[in-house]
Amino acid sequence: MSRRQLVRWGMRRSAIVLIALVVVSAAAVSAWAAGLPTTPAQEIKTTAISTSKAFCGTKPITLAVLDGYGINTWSQESYAAVRSEAAKCPNVKQFALAGGGDLNKMIADVNTAVTQGANAITIIPDFGQAELAAIQAATKAGVKVVPWGANPSGKDGVDFVQYVDWNDPVAGTMWANWMVKALHGKGNVIFTGGPAGSPVGEGQLKNIVKVFAKYPGMHLLTGKTTYGVTNWDPATAQKLGAAYVAKYKKIDGVITNFGTDALGIIRAFQAAGRKLVPTEGLDANGLSCLYQKTRKSQPQFQIATISNRNWLGRIAARKAISAAEGISNTEPARITLPFYEDTLTNPKKTFCNPKLSQDFYLSDNISPATVAKYGKP
Repeated sequence: MSRRQLVRWGMRRSAIVLIALVVVSAAAVSAWAAGLPTTPAQEIKTTAISTSKAFCGTKPITLAVLDGYGINTWSQESYAAVRSEAAKCPNVKQFALAGGGDLNKMIADVNTAVTQGANAITIIPDFGQAELAAIQAATKAGVKVVPWGANPSGKDGVDFVQYVDWNDPVAGTMWANWMVKALHGKGNVIFTGGPAGSPVGEGQLKNIVKVFAKYPGMHLLTGKTTYGVTNWDPATAQKLGAAYVAKYKKIDGVITNFGTDALGIIRAFQAAGRKLVPTEGLDANGLSCLYQKTRKSQPQFQIATISNRNWLGRIAARKAISAAEGISNTEPARITLPFYEDTLTNPKKTFCNPKLSQDFYLSDNISPATVAKYGKP
């Protein structure tokens, strides 16, 4: 082999090695992408955290961070996930707006983001398809929109960049199967969700109904086509829980799609002097702490939770900014989450920090300081 051939071979080999290093580095930065979190330990460790700033690009852009509600702790941690990730990029300016649970305000916020010169938008479209037209208009105007946390319907790459979320209908299946196990296939169950017509609650309810249909002894007191509307407000959840306790002499299980709502319903049980029952939904610090406090005195009180998944906002931020910068982002967009806690399987593996508020969500791997700094519109 000639000297020139050796040089060429060396250069080719170096290039191959460099490419391999880049691939390995990318995998190391988001290792969870290669193997999605399948256990609580993996979820806590990863939660889409990345030290890479490659998604930032160099072009100055503006990111609008929109939340359909923006008025509770869940929203605060969602803002914190998106805004802290965007804060890694010195070339990205950002502003945030809150819809306050008002559909017209949510639509107006999308239009405002466009008129204020946003190049990219992350949005939690809590009213689903009702917000699609506004999202489509923003996309048509050249804005890179990434909806997450609630399905607006529409098509990836056409109506918006990509929809980022957990697989929420599968969560309904997981909860239903767990409840069947907890109640040995026989019991009266209530299911509560956020606002009426929320795509999150409706998708979960359909799957709960499908599972319960296999077990004649399982009954949904709240109905097969409707669920208890809490608007994801624990005070409303407690009032609703009190109404259910007064109406039904026998409630054997509670499913909610918001962990703090579960706390509200449990308080209604306690106020009525009723024994606690198997309860599941999303995680909440207070729910886990209550379980740890009462698990010996009320062994029938079991919990199963899935991460509140606010940490998906990190992915949404990276996808929106990458798209505006013309950088490819191949991170997973739809993730099937495992149970974060399951006391039927592991009664000692629950996550409680008594120093934090009851409505803090430890599964997000977001510090209180980050929430304080970035958790507001």
